[in-house]
Amino acid sequence: MNAKLRVAVVGAGWAGGLHLEGFRRAGAELAGVFSRTRSRAEDLAVRYEVPMVADSLADLLREARPDVVSIASPPPAHHQQVLEAVEAGCHVLCDKPVAMTAAEAQDMLAAATKQGVQHATGFIWRGDPGLSRMRDLLRAGRVGQVREVHSTCALGAPRMAMNWIYDESAGGGGLMQHGTHVIDRLRWLLDAEFTALSGRLLHDVRTAPVGPAFHNTLDAFAWARDNQGRELGTMPTAPVTADVGYDILAELSTGVRARLWESTHLTGPAEEEITVTGDEGALTWSGADGLTFRPLGGAPESLTVDGMSGSGSSTRHEVGLQRWERLTTSFLAAIRTGAPQNHPTLEDGWHVARIVDAVKRSHTTRRWEEV
Repeated sequence: MNAKLRVAVVGAGWAGGLHLEGFRRAGAELAGVFSRTRSRAEDLAVRYEVPMVADSLADLLREARPDVVSIASPPPAHHQQVLEAVEAGCHVLCDKPVAMTAAEAQDMLAAATKQGVQHATGFIWRGDPGLSRMRDLLRAGRVGQVREVHSTCALGAPRMAMNWIYDESAGGGGLMQHGTHVIDRLRWLLDAEFTALSGRLLHDVRTAPVGPAFHNTLDAFAWARDNQGRELGTMPTAPVTADVGYDILAELSTGVRARLWESTHLTGPAEEEITVTGDEGALTWSGADGLTFRPLGGAPESLTVDGMSGSGSSTRHEVGLQRWERLTTSFLAAIRTGAPQNHPTLEDGWHVARIVDAVKRSHTTRRWEEV
């Protein structure tokens, strides 16, 4: 297959731009875009020189004739849109979280498998050079027998006006939005599955001011930054139904013990950090601060790797785009060759969704739950 693969993107928010840029860098032909907000789709079409804007997914599939459909819409829409694209014979890339529940994710995976199309999921952190180096070192036995892994995310974001990230029914929340990345990172780093866990969701924010309507997630973050520290008491408020973090203890299939903690709004010594501890030492990944190896009884050793970055900051936007380029390049190679590549798939999305479901159950039952 020598001709450029035709890609159509569903969604015109921040994620839609990332998908378009990733596939453009990977050498695909951008064939069309669809969004419920046509004006936003038109803006993206102009920016990326996309030839057509559709008024529905059905129109996009019929008129753009894509080989690939890349889903960058809000999470509640993923299930039906993936099924529709797969039914049309298209390969699919679906952003995370792939679905609202594990049952939906399993349904999507089964449909893609039955249709024989290639599929991918937007767990782009697998393309981080620091995490890739960490994985290689763990596989080489640098820390000896792995015993524990601790993941901490103190993101320190300012509180936002009401938007879909604060809305559980829209797929918002720290666990769904960032925690799904964190969970997949640990599965991938350790080549292990979660088998049982005890989890709780953090609801530190109960109400949020009602401000402007945000279509693009970056606009919600920008509003929060610009209004940080201002008196907003005169504004109407809305209930926040989604979590703003989580605290999870877990057991992995390899016998490793795991602890995962995240807060959207609290801060700490490191924005993001993963420490894997074994019998012979510990490896710590701290985003842009690099890798550190601490041998038993020895001095820490810095293992800086080019291209590492934490989450969120606009100054790291290019690094994020490089991760998207790695994902889309791998996905297109799988389509062209028919051979599996080293990228996350809908199966990975299903595994993560099972873990998310178990955390939600545990939060309700206050008990350990099997995954």
